[in-house]
Amino acid sequence: MALHLKIEEKEGYQKILSSENSDLKFLSFAIIKQSEGVFEGNTEKEEKVFVITEGKCNFYVEKNLIGVMKRKNVFEEPPLAVYLPPYYKYKIEFEKKTEICIIGCPGKGTGKPKFLNSKDIKFRRVGEETYFRNIADIIPESFPAEKLLIGETINDPGNWSSYPPHKHDKNNPPEEYQLEELYFFKIDHPPGFGIIRIFDETEDNLFVIKNNEIVTIPKGYHPVVVIPKHQIYYLWALAGEKRILKPYTHKDFNF
Repeated sequence: MALHLKIEEKEGYQKILSSENSDLKFLSFAIIKQSEGVFEGNTEKEEKVFVITEGKCNFYVEKNLIGVMKRKNVFEEPPLAVYLPPYYKYKIEFEKKTEICIIGCPGKGTGKPKFLNSKDIKFRRVGEETYFRNIADIIPESFPAEKLLIGETINDPGNWSSYPPHKHDKNNPPEEYQLEELYFFKIDHPPGFGIIRIFDETEDNLFVIKNNEIVTIPKGYHPVVVIPKHQIYYLWALAGEKRILKPYTHKDFNF
């Protein structure tokens, strides 16, 4: 069942989602909001991707500086990220108010640490009519991750995305490969809002989306829309046994 959660506006580390409190088998999501000082952690049994949404910090891996992460906000500057395999120690030094999203997935430790600057990320303009959006592929299929696929989408004002409605919850190659997903949302001018519908033959969920909220998509079609004169942003993460993104479009909207 899809979940809809609000991220708390508080300093420090928040563990939001895991297989223990959701229907997601692979994905975990945490967030750090910190203005100064240091945060230290270990990826443990998960490959993890750290995506900065605002602020500035220095990112260290095993005591070595891997990169400086700096971003005004998600609507005005492109993403920066760090990929870490399992069992790596890391340290983040904060220079100003900063927010970092951490997406994880169980792994074996086959990859290597990587700092992803904007030049390492593919940007796409997709859609037509009233469903134009901009996409940044942070961890695409070509990246040597184990299970994760990660990116960002920003709708044009008042536009739809994840449209036409599609899903990826069954292994039916070559038409569809099973991947679970989560979305972390922001609105460019709160208290603006968007809507996501997550549905299939057995369930139909409609969520009103406001700033700093997260939705899980364990299955089903999942189109998104934002109100006029507002943009909606979402960080998306997918995971599955096979890292192949081949969505299946709903037959009623496939024209």
